[in-house]
Amino acid sequence: MMTRWTGTLLLALATGALLTGCAPDASEPTPTPSFSSDEDAFAAAEATYRAYVDALNQVRADDAASPAPIDFLSGEALETELETARQLDDLGLTVRGETRIAAVSPVERTGNDTVTIEVCLDSADTMVYDTNGDDVTPPTRETRLRLTVDLTKIGDTLAIVRSDRASEEPC
Repeated sequence: MMTRWTGTLLLALATGALLTGCAPDASEPTPTPSFSSDEDAFAAAEATYRAYVDALNQVRADDAASPAPIDFLSGEALETELETARQLDDLGLTVRGETRIAAVSPVERTGNDTVTIEVCLDSADTMVYDTNGDDVTPPTRETRLRLTVDLTKIGDTLAIVRSDRASEEPC
C-alpha cells in the first residue's frame, strides 16, 4: 500500500514535472528567435510553459495526443519527468484531469539563452487513480504549487530544463 507521503510526493512530481496569457498552438514546441529584450524572453518562456501544460493535459485525455509533453523538456526536467512516469507506472497509478496555470511571473534572464519564471500551478482538478480505478489522491495534498522553472534555448526553441518547488507557501 502506498503511504500518504509517497502519494503526495508523486502527485507533486506529476503535477510539477509539469513541470498564463495567450497560448500558442500546442502542436509543437514554441520556436523562439533571438530575444531582443527581457520582455520578449519572458513572453517566450511563458508561451513555452503554457504549451507544455496544454500538451500534458491533452495526453492525460488521450495517450496518442501530440505533441508529447516530453517534447518541451530537456536535461534535468526530462530526466525527472521520465523517472516520475516510471514510478507512477510501477505503482500502477495514473493522473487524470487538467492542471491549470494560475499565474506566471518573470524572475531572471541569464544571457540570451536562459530564462527563469515562477509559475503557480493549480492541480485541484487532477486526481490519482490506482489500477482498480479507485481515487487514491491524498486528501491533504496542496492543490496549488509555486514552481521556479528554468528554460534554455536549444536551437531555435526554448526547452524546460528544470522545475523546482519555489516555496512551501502555496500561491
